[in-house]
Amino acid sequence: MGRHQRTDVSQGNTMEQYTTVVPTPQRDTRLAGSEDGQSGLLPAEELWQAEILAAIQGSRVALEGNIETVAVKVNLLRADLRKVSDKVKVAKGSIVELQVEVGTLRKQMAQAGSTVGRLEVQLEDAEGRSRRNNMRLLGFPERSEGSMVGTFVENWIRDVLQTAVCGSLQSVCG
Repeated sequence: MGRHQRTDVSQGNTMEQYTTVVPTPQRDTRLAGSEDGQSGLLPAEELWQAEILAAIQGSRVALEGNIETVAVKVNLLRADLRKVSDKVKVAKGSIVELQVEVGTLRKQMAQAGSTVGRLEVQLEDAEGRSRRNNMRLLGFPERSEGSMVGTFVENWIRDVLQTAVCGSLQSVCG
């Protein structure tokens, strides 16, 4: 008995992995139950049919194994897809929260801008008022007050008031 192996020359692959080993009996064209009493030998045509059926069975077994492998890989991909989907849902939630927070911050920034504008107007008004509340003494030579402005103004007011009072009340001053 020998082993039979088919080769697919066009693909360069052997069919070994898809076929099962089929014993090759002596080829005999005698029909079972012939006159010499030997039975169990198959005609050549039935032998080839058995070989083809065995190859088909081997291919079926190999395909079932490949289908199981593909099914396992598909299940792993589904699990990975679920993980990615969960992460995308979390990311969407975070994005929505950030959008709400950005909207809130924009409103606060607009309010802060209007507050800054209002405070700038108030500051300008306060600066103007402080300038208008200052006394301006005209008719003095530049830098005549020296380093002591307060003392200079105090002495000047005293002199002016004494002159005015004494001018109108000459009897008291004089």
